[in-house]
Amino acid sequence: MKHIIVIFSVLLISFFAGHLHAEAGCSSCSGVESCSDAYTEKACEGDVCASTDPAHKHEKESAKSETHKEHADHKESVKNVPTVSTLGLKTLIDSGVPMIILDARSGKYDDGKRIAGALSLNAESKAEEIAKVLPKKDALIVTYCANLKCPASNALYNHLKSLGYTNLIEYPEGIQGWIEAGNPVKAVK
Repeated sequence: MKHIIVIFSVLLISFFAGHLHAEAGCSSCSGVESCSDAYTEKACEGDVCASTDPAHKHEKESAKSETHKEHADHKESVKNVPTVSTLGLKTLIDSGVPMIILDARSGKYDDGKRIAGALSLNAESKAEEIAKVLPKKDALIVTYCANLKCPASNALYNHLKSLGYTNLIEYPEGIQGWIEAGNPVKAVK
């Protein structure tokens, strides 16, 4: 019963925090003048590109014209997905609520840093592989990837949902949000 109350409390906090944040503007564009500026400046910091879109371009002007549409499309695809904030996820972990945390990054986007206890699984994983990692379809499962712009977490969420998993939450801030909040990570590579 204690676990149910903690989960419900965290979900309520995350829900209201998300709505307050959404009312303030574009969730992944806070602190910048427009969504296109956020994507242009943050999607490809240094030599590391957070975009998994093969059509992604690095020219500033083309990025500005295309990324606002990409953001709108991403917001539409995650409209009814339950999410948890960094504080909410930290509270769930600290409370000992039984859950499985999944890092959805793969290939060159996987830097080997994980939220402690997280397993690696992505949307391309076959049903048999997923069943080995997630034998209970009603287990609490949290998916995350790189950051607010990374689509891998939502893709994994939708893949698991299509396979009949029922207790799913997405952590959209990803490993970047987790680290920026000062939370520890574990290196697996």
